[in-house]
Amino acid sequence: MGSHHFERTEQTVSENKHKKAQEEKHSNVKYAVVGALSVVLVAFLLVWNTGIIQRNAAAVTVDGEKYSAADVQYYLRSLMLQNGISSTSSLKSMTMNSTTGETMYDYLKSQAVERLVTCAALDKQAAEEGFTMSDDTQTEVDDQLKQLEEQWVSAGYQSRDAFIRANYGPYMTYDRLVELFTRDMLVNEYATQFSDSLSYSDADYEQYYQENANTLDEYTITQFVFNATVDTTDADGNTIEMTDDEKSAALEQAKTEKQARAQELQSKLEAGEDPAQLAQEYADDLTGDPSISQVMSGSSVASSSYAQWAQDTARQNGDVTLSEYDAGPSSYYYYVVRFEGRARNDENTATVRHILVAADQDEGASEPTEDQYAAAKTKAEELLDQWKSGPATQESFAELAKANSADTGSAADGGLITDIYSGSGYVSTFTDWALDAARQPGDTGIVQNTGSSVKGWHIMYFVGRDGDPVWKLTAKTAMENNDYTTWQNAAKEKVSYTTSFGLKFVQ
Repeated sequence: MGSHHFERTEQTVSENKHKKAQEEKHSNVKYAVVGALSVVLVAFLLVWNTGIIQRNAAAVTVDGEKYSAADVQYYLRSLMLQNGISSTSSLKSMTMNSTTGETMYDYLKSQAVERLVTCAALDKQAAEEGFTMSDDTQTEVDDQLKQLEEQWVSAGYQSRDAFIRANYGPYMTYDRLVELFTRDMLVNEYATQFSDSLSYSDADYEQYYQENANTLDEYTITQFVFNATVDTTDADGNTIEMTDDEKSAALEQAKTEKQARAQELQSKLEAGEDPAQLAQEYADDLTGDPSISQVMSGSSVASSSYAQWAQDTARQNGDVTLSEYDAGPSSYYYYVVRFEGRARNDENTATVRHILVAADQDEGASEPTEDQYAAAKTKAEELLDQWKSGPATQESFAELAKANSADTGSAADGGLITDIYSGSGYVSTFTDWALDAARQPGDTGIVQNTGSSVKGWHIMYFVGRDGDPVWKLTAKTAMENNDYTTWQNAAKEKVSYTTSFGLKFVQ
């Protein structure tokens, strides 16, 4: 009995030893695995902190070619500069779609991807067609890269790479920046060559006009605007707490009052009363200044609440309507409109040459001082006298512009500016001088420029008013845009692309 018990005890001890040995073995294995994982994790973090993973991870793949977050960041930066945005932080808080949660940052990032794919597609198509960069474009690339070497120093960065990372994201390298920039310059030249090749016959223009007369024509409109709103602040500027029902009731009351006033004015306008006198009579009810016999572009009318009424071919001069527009839960508009006329703008555009003499400007100042403007004017007058003392021809003016104009965009062309019309976007003094009905070829003058980034004085030379009529110029721009978009989309359709993990590293 005792011997049997001993045997069992020895067996139990043996089993316990074996079990303990197994546990120790498993424990050692576990610690070895944990230790190995820790080493791997530390190694991973070390590599991660270098940016190698983020820099090499594919964000977009176009026909098998991988593009990283840095590449997408390059195009995002381009879009931001184009829109005057310096930081992405504010973009991430701007919600564009409350349903999906898409922010302005998300939108611009998706646009950056589209721009990357477009450039890749056009680059591939250019190569297939044997297109190569011209010497002039290569020189421009070299000049820009040379400026980069100077920018980081003047901007106060410790190195060129630090400047690049600050402006193009932490994963951008100098070599990759050069590759992307050089390719984009080639693509830009290739696209410009296509745009310059576009031409249209008179029949093309006439057909386009017939199909798009509503937006190409100009409308003369008299317009009065009444705005019914809910006032949520008191006389002291304090917020008035209101429930949604109270706001709705207040808006309905305001609408009733404004509509009644709008209908009164409509009746008086239909009866032939003078719009200027009506503007004075209803001044306290109107929002903004009334537009009396204002010429509006067809595109502006097309976006109005009375577009269909104004574009109706049966519309007669003197017709009046009352149009309404719901602007949301606390604002409602009433437009009293009289149709004054509609016509195609056959006025020829003007062509001038000019020399921009820039006024000095103190650092940090938004505008030159009066003395600085005066000094620039004196210099402009001296240059004009210099021209008059010579051959005084258009050719000699062009040479003077090449040597002296601060407008780098036109200086190389001898200061030539074509297709000037009232809506061409130049500063008013420049446009008014060029479009003066009394202007004759060869006329010169000096006009001040206080409305652009480079302020000073323009020395003007009138070439003539023999450009395309305004409607034709507008049609040409639209036709070129349509044809360019079609050409670009055709190139994009030839490639396929996907987005992947690396896109999350775009900052």
